[in-house]
Amino acid sequence: MLLINYGELFVLLSKQWANVNDIQKISNRCKDKSREIRNEITKEILASGKRLPNGKSKIVPMTKIIEYFDLDIDFIFKMAMSEKELKNKF
Repeated sequence: MLLINYGELFVLLSKQWANVNDIQKISNRCKDKSREIRNEITKEILASGKRLPNGKSKIVPMTKIIEYFDLDIDFIFKMAMSEKELKNKF
């Protein structure tokens, strides 16, 4: 099980690019489903006429992952700060 806390999620979402492992952690889904999500986003980007970096691993912009999962960054940040405060108290 890959469940992560809000602090870890916020750090991941702060990255510019997402690979399959990042998508897997963010979505808490298996690697195959994470690849499907990445490929779906990749097709959408390429269909719009934009390009993606060519490299050893396929990556997509984190902004597209945030949009895909409809994540509320402000809420995630507030929860990450709350976790940090609670951790410091105990």
